[in-house]
Amino acid sequence: MSQTEPESRSWIEKLIRLTHQTVARARGQQGDLEDSAGHLFKRHLFKQSLLEAEAEMGHCNVLVIGKSGVGKSTLVNAVFKDELARTGVGSPVTRHIRQYSKQGCPITIYDTPGMELAGEQNTQIRLEVAQLIDELRLKDPEHHIHIVWYCIHHELKRLEETERRWLRELELKDVPVILVLTQCLEYPNPEESEFFQYLQRQNLPVRYIVPLLAKDKVINRQLTIPAHGLEHLIGCTLELLPEVARLAFIRQQLLRVDLKADAAFKYVSGYVASAAFIGATPLPFADAPLLVAAQIGMIANISFIFGYKASPSFYYSLMAALAGVGGAVVTGRAIVSNLLKLIPGVGSLAGGIIQSTTAATLTLSLGLAYIELMKAIARAEIQGIQLSQKEMQEIFVREYQEYAGRRTQKNEVGIRA
Repeated sequence: MSQTEPESRSWIEKLIRLTHQTVARARGQQGDLEDSAGHLFKRHLFKQSLLEAEAEMGHCNVLVIGKSGVGKSTLVNAVFKDELARTGVGSPVTRHIRQYSKQGCPITIYDTPGMELAGEQNTQIRLEVAQLIDELRLKDPEHHIHIVWYCIHHELKRLEETERRWLRELELKDVPVILVLTQCLEYPNPEESEFFQYLQRQNLPVRYIVPLLAKDKVINRQLTIPAHGLEHLIGCTLELLPEVARLAFIRQQLLRVDLKADAAFKYVSGYVASAAFIGATPLPFADAPLLVAAQIGMIANISFIFGYKASPSFYYSLMAALAGVGGAVVTGRAIVSNLLKLIPGVGSLAGGIIQSTTAATLTLSLGLAYIELMKAIARAEIQGIQLSQKEMQEIFVREYQEYAGRRTQKNEVGIRA
């Protein structure tokens, strides 16, 4: 999805700041990286990198509007991790608005049940929503309402005058609105439905109209309509989000693995720059653990983007698989020594010096291979499959050898799924 040039610069500056912090910490503890305290320091470095990634994550707030029974909870739980909208879990914000959030989750859902109520009650709900948007706008940007999903039931094929009026009121609040047509059974071409075409002609004050089905619908023994449209909703939403909310949304959404991969690659780019900085001295081989420390930070950040609960031991199990030493404990120096052998043309370096380009190549190959592993894990989870440690190691080794052999990305658009 497109970003403005200033937002892109800000993103890159943020990533470079994170990587430089990692390198600075590693340089400050250089003497500890290979001694008896090294293992504890690497654990600390990994955890600290995760904390910094979380601090830079931002927050995304989604306001979901629609009548009871339209499928709002099903929609939210289909898009995001952790079943954010479980019935009865939300905290009341006002008389009619409930807030759904979890500790450590950078997404907050605001839900407005009871939209089928008429008269004064309906007016009160609209007033509460307007006040909520205004009150949150007085706080820091990460607390603002960033997007509105206005849900109506596609199969009822009706847009009431009250809903038209509310859409116009929301337009005045300067918050992007996506009209979500839930429970759409028109498949595989939902945009060809008469109701969708009708709404398109109404020139409604919404940015997108997205027909979808949040989960498979069994019609009879012979016919099941598959879930559809969720990926399109995710893409449209990301396009409309401000920078402060984009990374949080990417991390927590379940289905667009390619968006996670693209975001993770920006982290890899920053760490490759840091690796080149380390190697530009040039780096004496005895100081190679500095490079490993930077790579630990990179792996931690990629893991966080994908929402994967990795650990230093997981990282070292992958490195051990690459080095061909099974489950042995591998030092930073041994890792670099063995991994260099897998890169054509740099297996034996004069004087034991790691040049800047070699450090960058090593880090790039590791980063890209780890992203491919995270993509495989994410896709497996979507299908309800859990990969074994052996399977993960095999994927990582295969991808690293492929990337190290070419010294480039795969022939894809970026690293899209």
